[in-house]
Amino acid sequence: MKPLEKLNTDWLLATEIHKLEARLWRKAELEKVQTILITSANRGEGKSTTVALLATALALHPDRRILAVDLDFREPQLSVHFGRVAVHGLGAVLLGECSPESALIKTDLPNLDLILPAEQGEDPGLLLRSRELAATLEFYRKGYDLILMDAPALGPVADTSAVLPFVDGVVLMTMAGKTTKPQLKRAREICLGMEANILGLIVGNMQESESEYADAEYYANYRRTKPGRYDGNKSQP
Repeated sequence: MKPLEKLNTDWLLATEIHKLEARLWRKAELEKVQTILITSANRGEGKSTTVALLATALALHPDRRILAVDLDFREPQLSVHFGRVAVHGLGAVLLGECSPESALIKTDLPNLDLILPAEQGEDPGLLLRSRELAATLEFYRKGYDLILMDAPALGPVADTSAVLPFVDGVVLMTMAGKTTKPQLKRAREICLGMEANILGLIVGNMQESESEYADAEYYANYRRTKPGRYDGNKSQP
């Protein structure tokens, strides 16, 4: 299990990830949030890696039941991080071809499960099946304390916009020096336009581009100082 290996071998990474997961868990409890979607303005912002590490860190607490869901039907990555493949993908659940239980995939941690797209690929249009998607998420809510969803970037495609109405909160990821402020603001506008609850912003390479994002106070900021290291002391949730 690659995320667990990373947390066990890189203590700096583990320390910062645990700071981040502790704040996210606290915020989820305070705001009664159960389903959290993690997305970005553009591709390549590190959201899949973050979802994998956060889900693993959260599941290291034995009293928590965590579910990680890969909603990126175009370029799924959680299967790579966890070394798992789906026998029954999420698309099959939405089509009614299998039960929600049969799509669950076990990991090396007893209280962390996955839901992945089918190995042969899924039709992103399935995410527009709002009734089926809402019913599926409601089913999983009953079995898990927190559900993290890795969703496609907001800028290039409309897939994530279709999912926003069915989640309790959204965390945006961006890489300073790569994503421009107008792109980030556009991502925020998309979320707010769908009445999404923005829980926070994770910014990569913050020290290298501090001035670019210095006025981004409309988020509860979880900031990352450089790729792979999260600085939980930069801000409060």
